Amino acid sequence: MEYDPDFARSFMERTLTLATEYEGPLDATLLINCLLGLLVVPKEALLIEKIPSTAFASIADWGISPTSIMSFGKCDQGHEHQPNLKQLVRRLRNAVAHFKIDPVHRAGRVTAFSFRDRNGFYAVIPLEELKEFVAFLSKYLHENA
Repeated sequence: MEYDPDFARSFMERTLTLATEYEGPLDATLLINCLLGLLVVPKEALLIEKIPSTAFASIADWGISPTSIMSFGKCDQGHEHQPNLKQLVRRLRNAVAHFKIDPVHRAGRVTAFSFRDRNGFYAVIPLEELKEFVAFLSKYLHENA
């Protein structure tokens, strides 16, 4: 297997394929691996620079219900800020990069993952929302990177 000369674009395209086509017993693990690849592998400046600062309510357009975000947390300086899509991606990146994630189980199956960061961010995102977010993010980055 060989990557295209533009590794980042090729990586995001393959991640989109994995996230949307895989159906099997390891789907929850695959989603976390996809998030790790999409949120951490690209340079943080590249990732955050490409994500729009749209209103918090618009995260539903990216697959995550605003009700899945329990606490948006505070800025490093301790000031409240207006939650937006770019901040959500940054918070998820921090949670994934520092492995502040935990599976949420129901009836012996993983149904969601919780994400936390050191600034008080806390989200519980169901697998279906996470799958939609990973697909949308990989497609968006592929088209805009």
